[in-house]
Amino acid sequence: MAIRIDYLFKETGQNLVRNPSLSLATILTVAVSLSLMGVALLVQRGVDRINTSFKDEVEFVVWLDVDIQNEQIQAVQNFLDSTPFVDSSDYIDREATYEEFQNFFAEEPELLQLVEPDSLPTSFQVKPSDANVELIRELGTEIETIAGVSDVEFATDNIKAISDFSQGSSTVMAVAALFAAGAAALLMYNSIRTAVFARRREIEVMRLVGATKWFIRIPFMLEGLLQGLMGAFLSIFTVFAVNRLTDSFFTDLGSYVFRDFAVPNLQVLSIGFILLLIGAAIGAVGAGVAVTRYLDA
Repeated sequence: MAIRIDYLFKETGQNLVRNPSLSLATILTVAVSLSLMGVALLVQRGVDRINTSFKDEVEFVVWLDVDIQNEQIQAVQNFLDSTPFVDSSDYIDREATYEEFQNFFAEEPELLQLVEPDSLPTSFQVKPSDANVELIRELGTEIETIAGVSDVEFATDNIKAISDFSQGSSTVMAVAALFAAGAAALLMYNSIRTAVFARRREIEVMRLVGATKWFIRIPFMLEGLLQGLMGAFLSIFTVFAVNRLTDSFFTDLGSYVFRDFAVPNLQVLSIGFILLLIGAAIGAVGAGVAVTRYLDA
């Protein structure tokens, strides 16, 4: 028995409006599960971008004692200029440090009133000539032995901490997304089963006049497919909104480390395409299983 296009759209539309509350609940559940999955993918892409940006731009900061003498500053500068493992080094004086401090704590005026430029340490921002992490650590350990040096801060430590935290949060969100996707599939299954049960007499008549199982099954599968796609579209808007908020937040913060965390729109679109495929699969497979179980009963 051939299936007409107008019949498909008519039956699918009737199924969607027959139980609107259940259809809406199914769509929202799919949207929540795919939003969690999309944000998890977004975080992973952001961390990958940070790691890539720092791969060829590994830096560390040499913090100096607050009461360091000019002769000691010159000694540190001479060491950095003489070692072949340093590509460049920039001395950050108290005025520049205080300006950065003011920008970072701009929303805490009480704290700014308690700090004077003379109470802040100076530093050297160093760019190594080799991105080898072990070599950089050995160089940093050697610099720490120079008189007047209080600490050496490695950018790789911050990146590793960010990566570990992001990986953990992505895993949690991915697990939550899987559970939510399972709930969405179950709700989809029950939604289609309810629609099938409401039309059981009509389906029996169709079977008696020779309708194939696929003729009966396709409109319900199309209904599930549309519900899955609607939920996926809602999740895509959520992912775009989260990415925009992330970009705005780190731009306002002025964070050097997180400057590349926000994902370009093209990559967000690729995530959206993945969510559309998953949403369509959840809808079509869930509906197909529900109808098949009824027809085979």
